[in-house]
Amino acid sequence: MNRVFEDWKYPGLLLSAVGISYIGDFIYLVALNLFIFAKTDSVTAVATLWLIAPIAGIMTSSWSGSLIDRMNKKTIMIITDILRGILVALIPLISDVWLIYAILFFISLCSSFFNPASGAYTVHLVPQDKLLRYNSIASILITGALVIGPAIAGALVFYSTYEIAIWCNALSFILSAILLSLLPSLHTKVDSDISSNKGIKMIMSDWKLVFSFLKLNRLFLSVYILFQIIMTFAIALDSQEVVFTQTIIGLSESQYSLLVSITGLGYLSGSFLMTVFANKIPIPYLIGFGSILFSIGFAIYAFSQSFLSACIGFIILGFFSSFANTGYQTFFQKSVPAEKMGRVGATLGFFQSFILILTIFTAGFMSSWLGVKSIVIGTSLAIIIVAVTLNVMMFGGQKAAITVQEKQERAAR
Repeated sequence: MNRVFEDWKYPGLLLSAVGISYIGDFIYLVALNLFIFAKTDSVTAVATLWLIAPIAGIMTSSWSGSLIDRMNKKTIMIITDILRGILVALIPLISDVWLIYAILFFISLCSSFFNPASGAYTVHLVPQDKLLRYNSIASILITGALVIGPAIAGALVFYSTYEIAIWCNALSFILSAILLSLLPSLHTKVDSDISSNKGIKMIMSDWKLVFSFLKLNRLFLSVYILFQIIMTFAIALDSQEVVFTQTIIGLSESQYSLLVSITGLGYLSGSFLMTVFANKIPIPYLIGFGSILFSIGFAIYAFSQSFLSACIGFIILGFFSSFANTGYQTFFQKSVPAEKMGRVGATLGFFQSFILILTIFTAGFMSSWLGVKSIVIGTSLAIIIVAVTLNVMMFGGQKAAITVQEKQERAAR
């Protein structure tokens, strides 16, 4: 028992900090949307909120990784948590919507530093053989936050005010920073010969390093691209979800809310199962078959004509997305060296944010042109095709890696 406590003492603290922060995020997400809509009575004003984060990602991802890999990641996480807490606390005190957008932009900038720093720090803190179980527990916390956060936000708004709900989110960031301060530093200097360069020269050197890494690790790059295509298409479908369920399937708002809750419960169930069987299911199976079954859930939803069939699709979708996401997260962490993770993650995030914005706009335009039903069905079928391709690539890459390893072992003999 003492050994288990020692092994999970610091990972447990990190998970606690992340869990508190996620619950605060979902309280903030619901409360802020309601707050902006109550202030402006404009759907466009609320929709603009969803574009701020990817725009901030595009503006920072090209250079943030260079700083993250060279600075103390624990310090970055604590500072950005404190800054986010202060900035969030200011929002209810401001009446100008555009000034609120400006504050939200700076909050998103902080998140653009926090998330890659957190990912890199996790790889330093958690041993390789425990990463899959750690990620399984983390996905439980994220899903739990998805279920608990909006419920707390709804209760706070109902019994108090939007302002109180938003201030609770600010407090969650401060609590997260306090827990992070209890973790070890684990800071090591990286590429001292490059860090002496300044500004643009340093960033260009780091981009060359990232592209060199990607060129040497083509399987990783291929898996990353295919998986992100699936996730981007999924987000595009999410953006059309309300319209599709109400106008095509004919569901009420309460039925739609129930579907979202069912998806969260499906994801939570899959995550619990992952914690039990962590390290017993190979990562290629988690990513490959998880993505295929996840995409089948989307297809069932796309062809649904009733609440029951949509419900079945959402259960499958939620359950197997936990397998695919946990497997992919672990694959990423094991494929990218910890000392390069900030730069690789931020650089890839730059392209990911750009494509995400483009996809959301395209989905909206195509829906108005071809109809939401055609877009949802077409996109869900495209996700299946990409998922099958990813599955074939995962197993082909695994066999190639085993063959190379066997040849190396024979040569050693």
